[in-house]
Order: sequence, then structure tokens, then C-alpha cells
Amino acid sequence: MKAEEERPMRADARRNRERILKAARQVFAEEGAAAQMEPIARRAGVGVGTLYRNFPTRRALIGAMRAEWTAERAANLEQALATADPWVAITEYVHRSAEAMSRDAGLREVFPDLPAKETTPEAEAEFRDRLSVLIRRAHDAGVLRPEVSAETYNGMMVGLGAAITAGTDWRLAAEILLAGLRATDPLSPAARTR
Repeated sequence: MKAEEERPMRADARRNRERILKAARQVFAEEGAAAQMEPIARRAGVGVGTLYRNFPTRRALIGAMRAEWTAERAANLEQALATADPWVAITEYVHRSAEAMSRDAGLREVFPDLPAKETTPEAEAEFRDRLSVLIRRAHDAGVLRPEVSAETYNGMMVGLGAAITAGTDWRLAAEILLAGLRATDPLSPAARTR
């Protein structure tokens, strides 16, 4: 490991990095994939050189934002897993995700296109494992279509983001997605509660 990687970041450098990430989130939320580095530096109140010292490429900056998004997504998932009713847990998670996407064009447009290797592999693996628990609980309760896997679910969330980007109200998009996810077996608990 290089010596500079082992040294803790100076307080002013850490503050600059945090300001850049906050500004980047705001600019990407407003402008989506079209966001450029210079407006991010201006909003953060730092020079372009400072931005590039922290994030040598636009991709590196997006990778750091993806790590933040992954942490937020994981926190939303943990809230869902704390909900006892498996269908309510799925519903709450979809609603929270859709609402977050409605406020953040960057989350909808940039996040799905960035390879998982741009963020911590451990965080991605942990998220997939926890999502699988949510899916398995819903399958065990008979409230989620049996063919829905964690991978299928993630693909549908990308579609949810695309629907919101196209102008569909996030609430409507979430309800349509949930209707498609819900088990349709007439003997399932989900069908009996309709």
C-alpha cells in the first residue's frame, strides 16, 4: 500500500471531499447524467484542481457517490427487514426507493449504469444477501411471485427509475410495480387479502 494511502486525511482535505460529494449529489440530482465537474466544484466552493485531486475522473466521483447510494439503499433495506409483515416490508422498500429516485435524477440515470466494481464489493455482496432475505421472507409467506429473485427485483427497480424519469408519478410507478410483484396464486395469503 502506498504511504499516502496509509496516512489519515487532513481535516481540511476531508471537509473538501465531503463538500464535493454533497455538491455532486445535488448537481447530479438536478441534472442527472449530464452533470459536469466544473459546476460541482463551483457549488462545493472549491477549485477544479481540488476536485480533481480528490476525484481524478468523473467516473471516480460517481463511484464515490455510488458508495453513498449503496449505504442509503442498504439502510432502507434494513428498515424493511425490521418490518414483521413480509408484504408490508416489500411495499415500504419499494415506496422508499421510488421516492428517493423521484428526488434524484443521478440515482435514476447514473447509478444503474455504473459497474458494481466501482463501489466496495463487500458492500454490494452484503446488500445482495440482505435483499435475498427480504425476497425469501416474502416467498415463504406466499406474498411474492415465486419467479422473482433478487436479480429480477433489481432489474425491476431500474425499470422503476426509467418510468419516473419518463415522467410517471413515483407513487403510481411504485404501485404498478408492486401489483406485478404480488403473488397471484388464488390460494396464497396475498390473494386472500385482496
